[in-house]
Amino acid sequence: MPMAMFEGACAFIIALTLLVMARRRPLADLLGDYLALALSAWLGEQSCIKLYHFYSYSPAWHGRLGEVPVLVPLIWPLVVLSACEVARQLRPRLKVTALAVLVAAIVALDASLVEVVAVRAGLWRWAEAGHLGVPILGVLGWAYFSFGAALCLLRPAPWWRLLLVPAAPLAAHGLILLSWWGLFRFALRGELGTGSVVGILIIGALALAAAGVVRRRGGGIALAVALPRALAASLFVLLLVSSAPADPRLWLHTAAVAVPYCVATRWRAA
Repeated sequence: MPMAMFEGACAFIIALTLLVMARRRPLADLLGDYLALALSAWLGEQSCIKLYHFYSYSPAWHGRLGEVPVLVPLIWPLVVLSACEVARQLRPRLKVTALAVLVAAIVALDASLVEVVAVRAGLWRWAEAGHLGVPILGVLGWAYFSFGAALCLLRPAPWWRLLLVPAAPLAAHGLILLSWWGLFRFALRGELGTGSVVGILIIGALALAAAGVVRRRGGGIALAVALPRALAASLFVLLLVSSAPADPRLWLHTAAVAVPYCVATRWRAA
């Protein structure tokens, strides 16, 4: 897929998702959270690239702020905000910290698919291998940032929003360093092979079981929340078709992520 076409599709999905979200909450609140997350995302990405030199973006991207393509911090807020909506719908009674952990888990699941497809398509590359070319810490970094952001977004007091811009990158850096020196510096490095594919299938099976429990209890993801996410996911499926249509490992990973969401979604609109 040509880069200009991919970037145009991303811009369309950003605009559409914001329009859909604006129907469920005040526009000023939405834009405030969006802009704070975008700034925080850029700070997190730029600082990670400069400090760790662990990944870099393809020169094919158009428009950059430092080392980061402009579209990336514009996409990040929707990943986090959407995951917050999904977490609230799946487990509305959880307290803030537990809900933030669930948000991080949702983002990690989403990120695992984005990462393996984007790396195969050449949108960015990592300094080390791992699961289908992506180190495990590369996926967890998304979750760490989202955990810090969700701790601020999910609290009712508006002054928590003031902490969001520094809190998410600081949480990401702290947890990245802790994970690196506590585990990933010494283990689970290099190409992980078939074992990591089996691992993602097990994670997908657990997510599917959890989705089934939620649906049997009458809960689930509302169609209005699921559709923009499904549109974004379809873009990466098209990217997969154009870059690696015959790799069964990538298709198994895609199924492990997509099927639980399909089961968790309430497809009949209210």
